[in-house]
Amino acid sequence: MKTAIFSSALAIFATLATALPTAAPAETSVENLVTRDQVKQVINSSAVVNINEDTPGTALGVTNKAIVSRVDNKHNSQALVKFDFPEGITGSECRLAFAYSTQFSGTGEIQVFAIGDANIAGATFDQRPFRDQFKGSFRVSGWGEATVVDGSGLTFDCPAKGAKAYEVVSIGDNNEVVWYAPWGGLRIDVL
Repeated sequence: MKTAIFSSALAIFATLATALPTAAPAETSVENLVTRDQVKQVINSSAVVNINEDTPGTALGVTNKAIVSRVDNKHNSQALVKFDFPEGITGSECRLAFAYSTQFSGTGEIQVFAIGDANIAGATFDQRPFRDQFKGSFRVSGWGEATVVDGSGLTFDCPAKGAKAYEVVSIGDNNEVVWYAPWGGLRIDVL
């Protein structure tokens, strides 16, 4: 009897297994991923400077850890993020993107603005490049890609070789987004 039940169960599982759809072959090459995502190149930040409302005249210097936060409608911490655009991308489109925060809380929402000068190393909360244009906003809710909340200016014509910088600020109160700049946070995808 046990043998008959076992044989019947085996036959049922075999029938079910043949009814399952076959999986597509796994793509392991980087070229396939790049083609699928339409991203030709990724430009990571070359410098990050945190500026803090609680120490408005103090230059905090270049760092790898970006901190964007606001607590009780004050205590603002913002990140100035610099990118070095390489030769050969003029004529392509660039897109600001955000992923891989190391921590987040509150709304998890941030706004990005282009700023008027890429010379950010000595910036302070009181002495920093002016905000030039609103680029967009993101909602960070996990380890992966952030959700685009407002993408109105995230895509733009890639500039000629040179540096550009952006300011990242908190949306909402009691909010914090932190990232390790060498491999996460704000980046530029060349499409």
